[in-house]
Amino acid sequence: MALKLRLKPCERVVINGCVVQNENRRYTLTISNFAQIIRGSDILQEEDAVTPVRRAYFLIQSMLLDPTIAANGSGAAAEMMAQLYTTFTRPDIQDRIARAMGHIGERDYYKALSALRPVMEYEGTLLSPAPSASAPSFQTEGLDLHAGHHAGG
Repeated sequence: MALKLRLKPCERVVINGCVVQNENRRYTLTISNFAQIIRGSDILQEEDAVTPVRRAYFLIQSMLLDPTIAANGSGAAAEMMAQLYTTFTRPDIQDRIARAMGHIGERDYYKALSALRPVMEYEGTLLSPAPSASAPSFQTEGLDLHAGHHAGG
């Protein structure tokens, strides 16, 4: 079954390591056989891989983009996924991680990334500060907030 990619104007997609960019109008691209594909909007930049799930996502993405990393990275990816599986206790999140592990074993890295996106979102909700109406307010009037950082002091 062929994969149809509907590209937005100026959208980028990486197919087997080759960056393809659409022109100024919508376009449909049909892929007739298996290929490693990722849309530009799904690419995580290395500097944004700052949490455990994001680091796993970045490694799998790197495996998708570079066959050398794919050949050498499966052990590290499996270890990262096993750690994530035991860290998260929600069954739906563990299911997503297990699916991602299965896709990695099949070398279908795009599906692995797709399975991890909701895990990344969930991780983000856990790590974001909870807004609190009763957050303590600190009075700083008259305090030297830079104590101990005086020149010559």
